[in-house]
Amino acid sequence: MIMMMNIKRKTTCLFLVLFAFSLLFIAGCTERQRKNLKHFKSDIIGLKRQVTLYDCSGKVIRSWKGRFKIEVQGSFVSFIDDNGKDVKVSGTVVIEEL
Repeated sequence: MIMMMNIKRKTTCLFLVLFAFSLLFIAGCTERQRKNLKHFKSDIIGLKRQVTLYDCSGKVIRSWKGRFKIEVQGSFVSFIDDNGKDVKVSGTVVIEEL
């Protein structure tokens, strides 16, 4: 009986130590790790974003909303919209995460 209580106490103590360690590990993520996780999420399912294209006077030419994986290729931005069309935009573009 005493042996069972000792094993339960050790197991509980081990669980609490592992739980505290995992909390410290998760809370101690660096900015680079958070950014890498965000890039991974973007690659897999895309991120909710709004892409807005402006003309030289600052007027909105066109805007897209949806889950996009954005790729910068040279002087233009490329993404596939919600209709499955490959969109390539060059010029003044603002990309916001929603």
